[in-house]
Amino acid sequence: MSIFICRVCGHIEFGVAPERCPVCGASKKSFDQKDSIFIESEEKSKEAAVKHIPAITVNKECGLIPGQGCVDVIVRIGETLHPMEAAHFIQWIDCYVDDHYVSRVYLTPGVYAAGCFHLKTTGSKVRIVENCNIHGYWQAEANL
Repeated sequence: MSIFICRVCGHIEFGVAPERCPVCGASKKSFDQKDSIFIESEEKSKEAAVKHIPAITVNKECGLIPGQGCVDVIVRIGETLHPMEAAHFIQWIDCYVDDHYVSRVYLTPGVYAAGCFHLKTTGSKVRIVENCNIHGYWQAEANL
């Protein structure tokens, strides 16, 4: 699958570059194709996987909006929780349903490397992509 990265905000699109970045609004010209972005991160730092691969929990009944068909996708970055220090932190976590972008959670040092997405979207799989300021892009998938 082709992977396109926005040079402005780091957003990833799967398949084709969009006319406008859904995160920052940059034009299609701002996207570069980089199909090996996840492989490069892993090869750069094989020991980093334990602190970077997103752990995904899907709760079919949303705790925030019960009874409405909402699904909670809870994300923790790393089997060993990723540090969130000024020099080394997770910048953001993106959520995709069936490879279509849904939402982004921004993180800063001083918070935990975790987030939650409340989805009313239906689909078959969720993909979580995160970006570490030192170790790059990492991803994981789960069934919805």
